[in-house]
Amino acid sequence: MKGAVLLTGVLLAMPLAASAQRAADTGQWMRDAVARESAGDLAGAEVLLRQALEKSPASLSAILSLERVLKLQGKPQELIPVVEKLLAVDPESPVGNQLLVRTYASMNDLEAMRKAGDAWIRVTPKLETPYREMARIWEARGDYGRAIQYLEQGRSKVGRADALALELGDVYVAMEEYPRAVREYERAIGPEARGFTLVQRRLAALPDGGAQLVPRLIDMLLKSPTSLSRRKAATQLAIDAGLGDRAEQIARANAAELRNLERQSYLVEIARRADGAQLPKLAHWAYSELIKLGGNADQLLALRARMAELALQMGDTARAAETYRALETSYAPGSPQRRQALALRIQLTAREGKLQEAQTAMREFRQEFADAPELDEVAAAVANGYLDAGEPEQAEAALIGVSGPRTGLARSRIALRRGDIPQAKTALLGSAPLLHGAEQTETIRLATALGRVSREGGELLGRAVADAASRRAAEAVASLVAGAEKLPGSEGAIILEFAASIAERSELPEEAEKARRLIVEKYATTAEAPAALLALARTLSVRNETLEEARQYLEQLILEHPRSALLPQARQELDRLQGRAPRT
Repeated sequence: MKGAVLLTGVLLAMPLAASAQRAADTGQWMRDAVARESAGDLAGAEVLLRQALEKSPASLSAILSLERVLKLQGKPQELIPVVEKLLAVDPESPVGNQLLVRTYASMNDLEAMRKAGDAWIRVTPKLETPYREMARIWEARGDYGRAIQYLEQGRSKVGRADALALELGDVYVAMEEYPRAVREYERAIGPEARGFTLVQRRLAALPDGGAQLVPRLIDMLLKSPTSLSRRKAATQLAIDAGLGDRAEQIARANAAELRNLERQSYLVEIARRADGAQLPKLAHWAYSELIKLGGNADQLLALRARMAELALQMGDTARAAETYRALETSYAPGSPQRRQALALRIQLTAREGKLQEAQTAMREFRQEFADAPELDEVAAAVANGYLDAGEPEQAEAALIGVSGPRTGLARSRIALRRGDIPQAKTALLGSAPLLHGAEQTETIRLATALGRVSREGGELLGRAVADAASRRAAEAVASLVAGAEKLPGSEGAIILEFAASIAERSELPEEAEKARRLIVEKYATTAEAPAALLALARTLSVRNETLEEARQYLEQLILEHPRSALLPQARQELDRLQGRAPRT
């Protein structure tokens, strides 16, 4: 009896041992094949992979590796017998069926591909995978009609109204059938928005970011019957698309339905997303609602500080000043936080034109914080306010006893007002080393330009630099463009070039393009024209509809300014454009 038990154990162990040895051999062949492929020995890798498949014909990793190696060798058809052997053992294998239809598609054998796809559908009629894969192949070939047929067939067989909605939406987008695409994406999102992330990724991947679809999709998500989850998804879509007012409208309605921690969490999410999307009005609303919910003192101070910054971004200096005033009283006397809030509030008061109030506040500031690092900016803001009001004496008085880069710029403006160009240049060059980056470059450029412009032009440039430093770049550019027309001779070109530079640094591309077009149109023979032509050409060359115009500007530079130092760059740009835009 004992011998029989022992014999049985030995017999059972034999197939297990053989299986283990087979797995070990397959694994070693796979590792060796990877090494051969990495070394460029594709034929050697193929031999090893076939040996592995002889031992383990259902090894998916070996089959996928063989597919890659055969494709690299230009003989994908040799994979078909290997896959058919796998499907004989496991006819429902998604990998095997996918490889078979994909291989036939790569061989352009559409009839064999269709039969393979139909066979796959027969064995798994209730799964979405075969319909999805066949549709992708036809969509990639531009046959959208057949792609839709497979997807609609799959929806019918699976028996769900939202089955394959994401894929149908993709095909309709490719066909530019946007209303149908929106309908399918709305189905894919679902009644509780569980599919929203997938749709969001699809929209983000589109060339226009989904601009053709998002407004309609938002409307669909809000259409009754809806849910809070769908309305939250609609808010996120609006934020991602930069539709701040629409997002705020939906967010207000959503927040009204929420209570306590859920409301707080939602508002934090809206504020964070709005901040990230550069939607200051929406973020300001969300932070203001969070403040209404209360909290500890430090958190509320941080929220109010952020609200003040957002008010500045919106250009609402009155609201920002009011918020900073509230922050002043919240912070401890003599604290750095109080000092910073007070400094910003004085600057905003000056920008609002309340100069006497700002002057009084600055005196109090100097008494409380005699050596504050913010004093330079505070005094400069007050001085610039007086200069804008036409009171240079008061401006000069505001700067007494204060030095720094900002007050240096203000002093240059005072000198320009008096027509003292050397003194203005001295003040600018003294400020430049204490500034940073593009602002430093603009200051040096202004100092250089002063030798080429009149007193009126110098005042115009000085005022623009002050505006740009005060985060009013759009106003600075507009004043330069308007003022350039009133200056004599070619001086307007210098002013417009400076305007384009400020616009470009401040991410105002349309204003920069406008200024350069004016240089090209009105000052075509000036020293500023070649740089304007080159910059315009580079701007226009990234838009397909303006490629020909870009080429014309480059040719104009080459023909009309043959001695320009920018000629090599113009020729290089022209060579790059060759063949991209047809000549008319």
